[in-house]
Parts: sequence; C-alpha cells; structure tokens
Amino acid sequence: MVTLTFVFNKDKVEKAGHTEDELLQPMREHAQKYGIAETEYGVFSKDGEDALCVVGMFVTGITRSNLEYISYFDCWTLDVDGEKEDCIAETKKWYQKKAK
Repeated sequence: MVTLTFVFNKDKVEKAGHTEDELLQPMREHAQKYGIAETEYGVFSKDGEDALCVVGMFVTGITRSNLEYISYFDCWTLDVDGEKEDCIAETKKWYQKKAK
C-alpha cells in the first residue's frame, strides 16, 4: 500500500489566503485520474503494481510547478508499505542539489 498524507499548518495556510481544500484540490484531481482513494481527509492511498508511480508522481509534479506548496504543511509523508519518507525534506534536498 502506498499512502500520501498531508498535514497542514493552519496558520500558514490562512496567512497565505488559502484553504486546505483548495490546496488538496490538485491532489484530488490527480487521485481521480489514477484511481487513488482519499481514505481520510488529506490521506490518499493506492495498492497495486503502479501505486508508487502514480501516487509519487504527484509530489514531483506539484513541487516542480509550485515549490511554495511545501510551505503550507507541518507534515507531508509518502508511506510505502510502512517505510515513510518526508516529502518536505526530500523536496528541499532535491532542489538544493539541483541548485549546485
């Protein structure tokens, strides 16, 4: 099972003039396109051969088009069968390496 979990920093979201639903909308559209279920509010899961690919590609896609996206979260994790990765930290590392 592959799960992508979004935990918002409500103050940052509010200060930026956004809503949590607005920020989840791109993921919800992606989920609908690829058969990913929103199992709880802000928690998206998929099982099967293509699960990691279709869930994980949202992370690279959204940060490539809007790097500010990661600033609205307290926690944003990708969980692959119990092994969790911090999407915020990994995205920042990737962009730091790319900038060199």
